[in-house]
Amino acid sequence: MARRCPECYAELLDDAIWVCPSCGYTLRMPGSAKAGIVFMLLGLALLGVFVYGPENLGLNSGVMPTELANLTIANFPLLVVGAFALGSFLAAAAALKIRSEQARVAAA
Repeated sequence: MARRCPECYAELLDDAIWVCPSCGYTLRMPGSAKAGIVFMLLGLALLGVFVYGPENLGLNSGVMPTELANLTIANFPLLVVGAFALGSFLAAAAALKIRSEQARVAAA
C-alpha cells in the first residue's frame, strides 16, 4: 500500500521524504528542528532562572565544585544567550533544508 499525503491525499513516491511533490505540504520535521526547539525552550528556562537570580540556585551548596559554580554564575548570561543562539541556528538550518526541498520539488 502506497503512502498518501495527509493534505491532498496524493500518492507519495519513495523519494518524497520531507515535502509532498503535489501540494508542497511538509511531511516531516527534521531532527535538527526538534533539537533547536528543545534548545530554545532550555534557553527560555535559563532566562527564567536568570531573572530569578543564578546565585539563588544553590550551586554553592556543595553539589558541584565551588570554582565551577562561581564560573557558572559569573557567565550565566552567556549560557542563556548561547542556548538561544544554538536553538535558533538549528531551527534555521532545518527551515533551510525544508525550503530547499520544496524548491527542488517545485522545479521538478
